Amino acid sequence: MIYQRLSSPSHPIPDTSWADGLRGIASVFVVTSHIVLCFDLSIVPPSQGEAGPSTLFQRPFFRLIVQGNAFVSIFFILLGYCNSLRAIQLSRAGSVTDALSALSKSPLRRASRLVIPAATVTVISWLLCQLNFYYLAQRSDAFWLQATTPGPSDSWGQAIIDLMRELMSTWIYGGNRYDQPQWALPHLFRGSMSILVVLLATVSTTPVFRITAELLLYFWSWISNDSIVLINVFAGMVLAELSSIPQSLPTSKPAAALPYLLAALGLYLCSYPDQFAEQASWSRHLMHLGSHIFPEGASLGRFWPGLGAQLLCLAIVRCRPMRQALSQPCLLWLGGLSYPIYLLHGTVIRTCLTWLTFGPSVLTRATFDESNNFWTIETPLIPQPNKIILVIALPVFFAVLLAVANYWARSVEPVFERLTNEFERFARTWGARGRYRVHSEKRDEGILPKFVAHNFAV
Repeated sequence: MIYQRLSSPSHPIPDTSWADGLRGIASVFVVTSHIVLCFDLSIVPPSQGEAGPSTLFQRPFFRLIVQGNAFVSIFFILLGYCNSLRAIQLSRAGSVTDALSALSKSPLRRASRLVIPAATVTVISWLLCQLNFYYLAQRSDAFWLQATTPGPSDSWGQAIIDLMRELMSTWIYGGNRYDQPQWALPHLFRGSMSILVVLLATVSTTPVFRITAELLLYFWSWISNDSIVLINVFAGMVLAELSSIPQSLPTSKPAAALPYLLAALGLYLCSYPDQFAEQASWSRHLMHLGSHIFPEGASLGRFWPGLGAQLLCLAIVRCRPMRQALSQPCLLWLGGLSYPIYLLHGTVIRTCLTWLTFGPSVLTRATFDESNNFWTIETPLIPQPNKIILVIALPVFFAVLLAVANYWARSVEPVFERLTNEFERFARTWGARGRYRVHSEKRDEGILPKFVAHNFAV
């Protein structure tokens, strides 16, 4: 998150940089979950068969590398936290008018900062697909690649139609053949609009009333089985309220240890598997407990990791050493790249990582097809690479991904920012015909951090 520290002695700003660090970590773990789905499906279950032994990365905590659901939940919690914090702080300071003004400007910007980058990545992935750069990914023996890699269209005319269809499908149906991770973006937009509606309704109320309303909405989302978006977004809003309450130093060792125990419990719950929970005793106990406390038909693979992510974020909000640990410069840099990492990692996996891992095994198997002017592979599927190739390829892949994301953040994101500003200017002036005077924006002299660009990033 990019922000400015604007403070006053009477209204200290809560420490919010930890959210960037945590968001950066979450984006990396989303990537690792997709890599595991490519190269080691055996660690997705919590054990080797029914009541069988568990390997190291099938056990709680270690299996977080495959728990993408937990880290997507963290994105939604931080969405609720960051996007509500400024309005909540202004409301608590008595600046309701300023809070309403800030809220009125946010919907267009949030929509633009989601849609424009996502559409750009879709076009890039579409072009790579039509140029057959995904050929190796289609032919590789990797589950995630097989499930998410499209083939080229029959013609360029059909390709244009397919592109338009997927650009709309992302926001209408929550699916995108050219970039599967974009399924989460319409949920992020829905979460942002839910935050906006709740804050508009409660920003002029007392803090006690507002937090009561947020808690009621949290339990309503629990009962209504909204395990992906609202339960996590409202949890983030409650955390924003709690971060505005002054904290006192713990007076006893148990009180000082409580946040760490809470964080450990949260990570344990985040480890709950999305499938085959009945195969290990620890996950089987959570499965039985979840059948009693969660609504009927609930996806326990969403509810338990989401609840764990909420407990983890609560522990961080109430523990200064944890916040300081997540505010290290390297993690802040990584957090600034979280949205580019999320948007670009699918394309980089299908190209760079696929070529690095499956490429060596096809060097002697590929033949040149003169009719299509392209190299083809005779074998049905390219076998999985050995561990030596993976050990070499994965660091190279992450270096490439971070380099591409860093370039995107430095050189491409400013273009999106200018486009967003132009769209906002157009929205304020279109059809005015001199009847309305458009005032220039005054400098925000508020007391709070000014969240921009990455408030909604994932």
